[in-house]
Amino acid sequence: MFHKISLYLLLYILVIIVFSVGSFFCFMTGANGWGMACMAGTVFFISKTLTLYNSVNRKIAYFFEAMENDDYSINFIERKGTSSEMFLSYILNKMKNIIRKTRLESQQQEKFYELILESINSGIVVLNSQGFVVQTNAAALKLLGLGVFTHLRQLDRVDPALTVLFDNIKSGDKKTFSLTMERGTVQLSIKATGLWLNKEAVRLVVIHDINNEMDEKEIESWIKLIRVLSHEIMNSIAPITSLSDTLLTLYEDAHVADCDIRNNAVNGLHVISETSKGLVSFVESYRKFTRIPTPEKELFNVSEFIQRIVILCSAEDNFKSVKIDMSKVPEDLKLYADSNLLGQVMINIVKNAIQALQGKADACIEIAAAKTEEDRTVFTIKDNGPGIPEELMKQIFVPFFTTKEQGSGIGLSIARQIMRAHDGSIRVHSVPNKETRFTIEL
Repeated sequence: MFHKISLYLLLYILVIIVFSVGSFFCFMTGANGWGMACMAGTVFFISKTLTLYNSVNRKIAYFFEAMENDDYSINFIERKGTSSEMFLSYILNKMKNIIRKTRLESQQQEKFYELILESINSGIVVLNSQGFVVQTNAAALKLLGLGVFTHLRQLDRVDPALTVLFDNIKSGDKKTFSLTMERGTVQLSIKATGLWLNKEAVRLVVIHDINNEMDEKEIESWIKLIRVLSHEIMNSIAPITSLSDTLLTLYEDAHVADCDIRNNAVNGLHVISETSKGLVSFVESYRKFTRIPTPEKELFNVSEFIQRIVILCSAEDNFKSVKIDMSKVPEDLKLYADSNLLGQVMINIVKNAIQALQGKADACIEIAAAKTEEDRTVFTIKDNGPGIPEELMKQIFVPFFTTKEQGSGIGLSIARQIMRAHDGSIRVHSVPNKETRFTIEL
């Protein structure tokens, strides 16, 4: 393109030189008419040269300005002007299309990487040497308890010690940090890696919730154990139950001469039958822990949902002596979730709170709900009961752990499973002899 235009410019310059020299000799020899003609030719080709030069400069300048601003709507007319100008317009249009295609491919690739970044559970933070956040993801914001994260100094609002850790962590370092927030205490694993991004040295900081990882492994282990035990126990009990029922029917219908033998056999078979059925029921209750269904989500009104939960808990013996405050539940708040599964979680927590408040004079349960900046819904259920002792706090979500004589110990374990199925969380914070607060986020 530019080679052809350069040839035109060179040709014009040569013609200008020829006409200038011719004009000089014509005036020197007295041929003034020819001298004027040569001078007119010189002026004409100088004008042509300037026009071509300015046209090329304007088009190229306009082209680069448009590309710099990502404006691909420009279009150069290819059928107007000299052949060199039309050729220039053709080449610029072609270059524009190539750049636009490359830019679109680049944007699609960036979007693809962003989707990958947002889909992982690990928190990702990319920091430059001035402490500015170049890139982050939703998992990092959630783990750090921030709505927006643009500079390290914003961590001062979370914990000043966390700011110092992020500021001083070097490539290859791996640190742990205990972070206490409203939703509870989390144990973070923080690892840094150095790399170059656009010729700038940056640090890639990866954040993991150690507690969450340990909980998942613990639950997975319990589920495997329960499945094995359930399978083996059920295989052993089923034939016994069936056989005892058959024998019981025979003895009840048969005319046995010795009434004592008959009565003893019937009583024994009754015991076998009832014990077997009780054991089957026992195993079935624990099987529920490994069979959390996939949530069937729907949009529902949170206020109506909470009122329904309270009504379902009204059968508790201590219900009438407990004040339940629902004033912090917005009437217009909507939630997209499985209301039946979530209802199981809420009922379990509210019933536990009612039972814990047995005998307390000013017993009160406060239920609240709100939307966060990240468009998440947070429920809090707080009671002013005796609280949970510190040594039991880490065990309340462990399957089969219970402090109740008639408790199965799977209520809160199932609640945590349900919240995980919703990509949510359930946490507890308790102050002995003051309050217990459960926080549900999804």
